[in-house]
Amino acid sequence: MRVLHLFSDWKWTGPAEPTLSICEHLTDLGIDVTLAYRKTPEEFKERTVEKEIKKRNIKSYDGFRLNRYFSPKDWIYDLRAINEYAKRNNVDIVHTHLSHDYLTTVFSFLLRKNRPLIVRSDHKRDGMPVNTFMSWAISHTDGIVSYSKKIIEQDIKGFSFPVERTCVVPPGVSIHSGQVKDMRGEFNLNERELVIGVIGRLKPDRGYDVILKAFSQVREKIKHVKLVIVGRSSQIEKSINEPLAALGLKDDVILAGYRVDDYFSMIAMFDLFIMMRAGSDGSARALREVMAMGKPAIVSDMGMLPELVEDGGTGFVVRPEEHMLAEKIMALLSDEGMRKTFGIKARELAIEKWSYNKQAKMMAEFYQKLLISRP
Repeated sequence: MRVLHLFSDWKWTGPAEPTLSICEHLTDLGIDVTLAYRKTPEEFKERTVEKEIKKRNIKSYDGFRLNRYFSPKDWIYDLRAINEYAKRNNVDIVHTHLSHDYLTTVFSFLLRKNRPLIVRSDHKRDGMPVNTFMSWAISHTDGIVSYSKKIIEQDIKGFSFPVERTCVVPPGVSIHSGQVKDMRGEFNLNERELVIGVIGRLKPDRGYDVILKAFSQVREKIKHVKLVIVGRSSQIEKSINEPLAALGLKDDVILAGYRVDDYFSMIAMFDLFIMMRAGSDGSARALREVMAMGKPAIVSDMGMLPELVEDGGTGFVVRPEEHMLAEKIMALLSDEGMRKTFGIKARELAIEKWSYNKQAKMMAEFYQKLLISRP
């Protein structure tokens, strides 16, 4: 079985990590997988898809343009190049991950008989948009994959897509087993202070308004508590700084910025974790990484988040309202036993269910099922 995965971006964004990980573990199963990606501009020096591919030694191809920005020249080039590559390499399945590489693939194979199967991973937080154009594209698609049961159900209903040609695979997570260092000294935190952690892009649509208002209520009742926010964004002024000033919380909220080398050490410092809205890919990788390190979590009932946190078992699921969030925060902060119990169960859940090996086996079985049942 030969599978070509397409990823039309070079930035290390939400969908990038799960895409590379599934390619890596499908290869471990003996499947011939190639990941085609958009080449990184020379001036960009930070973490990229290309760097991670080389680090993980994934078989890759950078001969396509995969330019999701307006560029008719690049688009026309790829329409022919993807088709020719698939013919030349006897590709059985083209697995697409982002809207640009998906639609380019559909158009590329439009007039070809005996084309490879087309699979689309729905990485979108709220599912693919249901409109006439997307419905047309889906009609030329052989399989849809998602990490969320809710998203798959939306796709089946919205596009009248056959349930037997869909697959829900558990999201994978790398269980951190290395050393962590004590980060409290860097942020002048004493031993008595409890730490609420938040990780994510500092954008208004991530629910920071609810988190900050809830923390303001908590701070009135519990004095020895800090909120540590890990992340960055050009929208930080609107999403974080302005609300902080309005609520008078500047001395109690720590903006830790973007962390790489000490990322898991930051997580180890948390007593509990909050996420009100997942990123654009919807799979909430940070939440899963935190839970895998044995931390309890409080999440909203939006998107895939309730599928990841067991309400009353590994944390709490609440409506995205500040008073409800504040109530659950105070319940956890005031009960160390509950925090420990939830944390242990969260780690057990991550180890049992969020396995990349299990994910790859399910994906391989789905590929085989599609190939056997194709007309």
